[in-house]
Amino acid sequence: MINKKEILALVFALIILAFSDSFKQILGGNSIAFVNSLMIFAIIMIIYIAAKKITAYYYESKEESKLWTFQRYGLYTRSYFKTPIPVGIILPFLLSVLSLGYIKWFAVTESDVNPTPARAVRRHDFYSFSEMTEYHLALISAAGIFFVLLIAPLAYVINVPELAKASIFFACFNMLPLGKLDGTRIFFGSVTLWLVLAIVCIIGLTYAILL
Repeated sequence: MINKKEILALVFALIILAFSDSFKQILGGNSIAFVNSLMIFAIIMIIYIAAKKITAYYYESKEESKLWTFQRYGLYTRSYFKTPIPVGIILPFLLSVLSLGYIKWFAVTESDVNPTPARAVRRHDFYSFSEMTEYHLALISAAGIFFVLLIAPLAYVINVPELAKASIFFACFNMLPLGKLDGTRIFFGSVTLWLVLAIVCIIGLTYAILL
């Protein structure tokens, strides 16, 4: 379900997430902060990716996560950079360094979802076509956000507030309707679903900030 290229991309994503989260502490002399952040985001990423892959499998499709990139900059066909810009690495790094760690960015991956051969041959019953609809893509992305948000109350119960806050911030950033982030797919697939998750994110974010 996961290939070497995807594993490499997720390792880079995990490193940049931990860097963005711990850079301020590292500057303050806390050298172990990066390791702590690495472990926290490893838990979040495992649940996040697993939820999307399992949901994609349910809809007879395959989800592949990769670093968030930016390539199209206009409406015309020619309005593309020849090489995709890895904004999922550049943006968190620049914001952390330029703000000395005060500004963090936790949206670093995007997904490709493609139907499996099993889905492509179906022409009856529940599916009348083989292509993935925007609603299906929204459900797959929403599954990742939902289960990440579910981490927060569980983490608070077992008294791991750092994990709870990180999961809320991670979900909020990935709910932004920017580029190919999950928030974009959820928004265009189902505005209602996006609004429900956005409200939950705002409630969680308010709770995390106040604590």
